Amino acid sequence: MKQIFSLILFSSCFFCALAQTKPAKPKVKYDTVIVKHVYQPAAKAVRKKPAAPLVKKEIVLPEPEYINQPCYYDKDANKLIKLENANALLVTKKKVLGLKGAKQSLSMDAPSSKIRFTTKKDIVFFIKTSGDVIDLTSYIKLYQFVPVDQKREVTINSKEGILIDKDEAKGKQMSFGVKMISKDNYQVQLPQQLEAGEYGFVWVKNMELKEFTVFAFGIDWKNID
Repeated sequence: MKQIFSLILFSSCFFCALAQTKPAKPKVKYDTVIVKHVYQPAAKAVRKKPAAPLVKKEIVLPEPEYINQPCYYDKDANKLIKLENANALLVTKKKVLGLKGAKQSLSMDAPSSKIRFTTKKDIVFFIKTSGDVIDLTSYIKLYQFVPVDQKREVTINSKEGILIDKDEAKGKQMSFGVKMISKDNYQVQLPQQLEAGEYGFVWVKNMELKEFTVFAFGIDWKNID
């Protein structure tokens, strides 16, 4: 009886030990790696600065090289063009021993100027002074000359006589204004565009002279549109 009890106890211990040594189930492996999603706030939009406005390049106006010599201003090329430098004689004529008066004219060689303008656009002149000129228009005049016998003439002064004079004056004086653009530098402003013909600026500060310098030019179109 004692032996049977021992066998039963041994069998119970054996099965208990066997149950304890039973291998654990293998863990399941997954190929997919699960990453925890982390919320990130949206990046703020960067506002672009507006483009800087284009700065217009300042145009430096040219200055005449010599004083008291009008020059044509070519606006497209921003440069000055010298006019024809000619000499004119002051001629005084009495008509019929003074009974029909007398006239003074400026006469220069050649019926036309070598410097000509043919494009239909405004004509602008620059002139530089020595700085001692108060009223520029009192010292320099713009005349329209008339071709006469292979010369260019303009009547600058005329006196009527006792008898009626049917001889018309040749050419005429053209009015203009001046605008200061810098110290001692001026722009000649014409009240209206010039018609076709021969022209010249004359420095008349000293009218006792018998010979004057004329800065001449010519225009080849008849009218300005």
